[in-house]
Amino acid sequence: MFVTATEFRTNVGKYIEMAKSENIYIIKHGVPLVVLSACDDARKRIIDSLLGAYEYEDDLDDLLDERLREQ
Repeated sequence: MFVTATEFRTNVGKYIEMAKSENIYIIKHGVPLVVLSACDDARKRIIDSLLGAYEYEDDLDDLLDERLREQ
């Protein structure tokens, strides 16, 4: 679902609840700025983006922790 930044700001609680079941794309001036998603979805997207970037793919939790510490 796409919502404007103003609409999101006005109804933040509603969109947080909705983000449990679908991604919420927040746009400003017609440009998507932020994606609000459930924690499990975000974690899966991060891990998926790292596949192949690490020689020991069986240990992705350690890789994720390492990458998050670097940021």
